[in-house]
Amino acid sequence: MVPMIFLVVFVPSVVLTAVIGLFVVLTWSSARSRRALGLYWGAALAVHLLWWRLPDLHGVLGGAGRWLTIVWIGAVIAGVLLIIPFAVAVIGQRFLAGRAAARRSPLLAVYAGLSLACGVGVAFGSTGAPRVREAEVRINGLPAALDGLRIANLGDAHIGPFSSVEDLADAIEVINGHQVELLAMSGDLIDDLTQLEPALDALERSAARSIVAVLGNHDKMANEKAVVDAYRRRAPRIDLLVNNSTVIAHGDAHLRIVGADYPLNSDGGHMLPQPEQDAAMSAYASKAFAGIEQEEIVVALSHHPEFFPIAAASGAQLTLASHTHGGQVSLFGRPLIKAYDYVQGPFENGGASLDVSAGAGDWLPVRIFTPREVVIITLRQG
Repeated sequence: MVPMIFLVVFVPSVVLTAVIGLFVVLTWSSARSRRALGLYWGAALAVHLLWWRLPDLHGVLGGAGRWLTIVWIGAVIAGVLLIIPFAVAVIGQRFLAGRAAARRSPLLAVYAGLSLACGVGVAFGSTGAPRVREAEVRINGLPAALDGLRIANLGDAHIGPFSSVEDLADAIEVINGHQVELLAMSGDLIDDLTQLEPALDALERSAARSIVAVLGNHDKMANEKAVVDAYRRRAPRIDLLVNNSTVIAHGDAHLRIVGADYPLNSDGGHMLPQPEQDAAMSAYASKAFAGIEQEEIVVALSHHPEFFPIAAASGAQLTLASHTHGGQVSLFGRPLIKAYDYVQGPFENGGASLDVSAGAGDWLPVRIFTPREVVIITLRQG
């Protein structure tokens, strides 16, 4: 069975590929352009056939297939964005220099070269080991035994067509080099359900003493019951928190970890109107924070960062989240489209803190100036 999320990216790629082909037909009519168009359609067919088989490819072949597919997606998106300026250039050239001169123009080669260069840039930005972002969080009243405790926030692994189990294993190896006490999987572990058990195997390679996880929207959309059952079979090594909490002892102190579920809409999609989303999150918080003592140090895990104000009001000194992919595309350090109040990095609300990871994987493999990351949080006394 082909994952739905796979089709969500595959079908638009086919459409955009056709749009570029139509653009070339309408704007260039030379023999050179016809040959180029033939090569283009041949490459498009090869890439999409390879892409269709990606879930079955592993090792070097799977890695090369993912890389080429990401190059194609990036190049096609860039090509569509460049259509208008190049169409204006072609029309202007025909008006000023005549149709014969336009046929000998290098504009087609320039257009193709720029699109391909953008695709290669996207591939380099979307692959490779995730970067490590380190941050310190100061908490008033933090027991001395917890001062210096390190937590890894690993979210959005998205094991599936564009992020492999090997990518997750590499991220775990990176985290192991930072001697964390707690590994927090902040949701969206899986897109392709057939890769769930190997993904959990990779998580268990963590050197952290404790591993906790919450569900993300993709985990629930893949097949919530199967994902939950698989997590439960990994207990106590991996503790899945669904609107409940657990306690981690460290020296003579303990840390309370609260995990909130992700509120899907009635159709199983990940978008809810704001009032309904807030109501669902508040209901989840009532369950997750039940029985917590006022003097406890509480770290909340939520895939959705908009849970932060509710977690802070419920007593969490620190909330860890992911989900946003850092906005996916950033310019000058700012997300191009700010779809969430909390997109990436540290935030504060009174005495409470939030850190949102840009994620260690991708379901849509187009990252521009927004590298994949894991976050290492060090707790310090305030």
